[in-house]
Amino acid sequence: MKTLNDFNIKPQKPWEVEGVEWREVRLKELVEDVKSGFALSKQKRIKINKDIGIPQLRPYNIANWNKIDLSELTFIPKNMNDVEEYFIKYGDVLFNNTNSIELVGRAAVFRNAGGSYTYSNHITRIRVKKQVITPDFLSWYLNFLWNKGFFYMKATKWIGQAGISNKKLLQIRIPIPFRNGKPDLETQKKIVEYIEANFSRIDKILEKKKKELEKLDELWESVLEQAFKPREGEEWREVKLGDKAIAEIIMGQSPPSSSYNKNGRGILFLQGNKEFGELYPKPIMYTTDPKKLCRKNDILISVRAPVGDVNIADGEYCIGRGLAAIRFNGEPKYLFYLLVSIKERIEELGRRGTTFKAITKNHLKNLKIPLPFRNNQPDLEKQKEIANYLDNVYEKIKTTKEKIQRQITLLEEMKESILDEVFKHGETG
Repeated sequence: MKTLNDFNIKPQKPWEVEGVEWREVRLKELVEDVKSGFALSKQKRIKINKDIGIPQLRPYNIANWNKIDLSELTFIPKNMNDVEEYFIKYGDVLFNNTNSIELVGRAAVFRNAGGSYTYSNHITRIRVKKQVITPDFLSWYLNFLWNKGFFYMKATKWIGQAGISNKKLLQIRIPIPFRNGKPDLETQKKIVEYIEANFSRIDKILEKKKKELEKLDELWESVLEQAFKPREGEEWREVKLGDKAIAEIIMGQSPPSSSYNKNGRGILFLQGNKEFGELYPKPIMYTTDPKKLCRKNDILISVRAPVGDVNIADGEYCIGRGLAAIRFNGEPKYLFYLLVSIKERIEELGRRGTTFKAITKNHLKNLKIPLPFRNNQPDLEKQKEIANYLDNVYEKIKTTKEKIQRQITLLEEMKESILDEVFKHGETG
């Protein structure tokens, strides 16, 4: 397994000095003020109008690893009464007290010095006694606890949500370094510098890796685009997908719900995009009363919510109304990759329904696609050649992306290991 040194990250350990001891102190002894925000109905919120509103931070503004994300803001009316008591000061620690269970407990220090900001009731504002603990030290420790699943275990859980009360929050024990019987602020600051310096190095590598992924995606899009352009001397025609000589289109129809089962009776049933895998569908439901069937090598396309996702059927299935099967008179992989390459165009065909986009059989029948011809007939060999070429390129790009993704995972794990290394010195057993 890779370590920090494999990425030329060489940590310096500021706590490895004589005279430093660690003590656990309850949070309630370290704070001047702890206050939850206020709720505001959607009807009273103001969108994107800074002139008449004050930003109200919400849980999504507390990003991972002690960061505040102000890219998306909700505003409240400036004329609201008693809002000043909910203003955020520079250096306040914001704690996500209510959210989906996996996000409860994220924390970050507010460092924006310009303008007034408030916060919602799903956030707790913590103002520390700066003579005993620094805001950043506390926030990083709360992030450490969040990453370890501490708040997942301690939160009160409801249907779809969970929360940490201020009472529970104040009882948390915080390990802090002491020197000569007093809180050691200098060591706290050096520990924060250590964490942030190494996180910064990791983030720079992560940014590079993510750009590599973006370039691979761009390369794949370019390869797809070029694959369906004729070369000199080749004959290509634009044909309608619904022409009988080109393909048959079968729109799905959901069987009666009374026929559903998971015990293997009947035929596997695909409801729609929920069962889509990377290339092949992964059905879990059976039906004893199938209405519409796809065959092996039919192209499956999602025709509603969302529109345009495609797969290749690896067997016979019953298809629901969220899917259509395209029985192509040619190389299936050719049409598969072609539809992938024009997904945006297919999405644009979707008519707006009451709640979602959808495309009809006529949309698919009238969809014009490029097709290589030879001797006045669709050129099957050319289709196979293009499909094989795209298969090879796709596999190479996929392998490279998986390697980069593993590196990204390791880098994220290194962040976790840094916090583990720092805060294990505060464990008192």
